[in-house]
Amino acid sequence: MKKPESKRIEGVKISGIITEVEQGKWFIFDIRPKNRDFREELKKIRPRVQKIKDGYYKFFRPPSSKNAPVHLIYLNWESAKGLYKDENNNLPYEILYNSGELIYRQSIIEKKEDILNRLEKLAVEEGIKNK
Repeated sequence: MKKPESKRIEGVKISGIITEVEQGKWFIFDIRPKNRDFREELKKIRPRVQKIKDGYYKFFRPPSSKNAPVHLIYLNWESAKGLYKDENNNLPYEILYNSGELIYRQSIIEKKEDILNRLEKLAVEEGIKNK
């Protein structure tokens, strides 16, 4: 019997750059969208700066220097656009260097699917998205 294929969650990949670093505690990045595939969607993303802090159950390896280009991976467009009331829900799921090295992951214990389901449920509750 063949195992059913699981649906892989790709997320929304957007470019950014590290602007400030407090070694071992936090770093700040600036969203710099430039992906041609999502040009219309990216126009709707307002330029903003976000701060990532170290915390429990997070993978956190702060960058060693400023001005490092990074890839920000959000689980849905609502999060990427910053539409949730709670700022923590607007943070990316993962942040990677351009080389693919992981800098930050939102949770090391909660599954990606669970986080996405929670975000989708919140989007409906907050009136951001229809059922």
